Amino acid sequence: MKIYAVIGTAQQTIIADGVKYTPSETEVQMQSERPEGGFFIASEVGEWVIDKTPALDALTAEYRAEKANLCEAYTTASMQGDTETAESVAADMADLDAWFDEEYRAIEGSADNG
Repeated sequence: MKIYAVIGTAQQTIIADGVKYTPSETEVQMQSERPEGGFFIASEVGEWVIDKTPALDALTAEYRAEKANLCEAYTTASMQGDTETAESVAADMADLDAWFDEEYRAIEGSADNG
């Protein structure tokens, strides 16, 4: 039995021994069947790796929503001449950026170690 998968997806094709199959340019022969559970995608070297896309998408959505809230608060404070609040919100934005970078690296690292 041979297993082929489309690189960057969870789509796999299992071919019985003795069956002639010509993989497409986007397929690679896998070393094993796709593991059960979790989100696994085919790598270019024929190994299943954890798909980090859903976690990164969720992180990015959370970041953007919070950033929009902070931008609105900053704009409101600036328009009202409340420099103390504007400076505080600006510091919160910097903290949010640092948090996002840290979380992003953690997800990327967990996928590499998956």
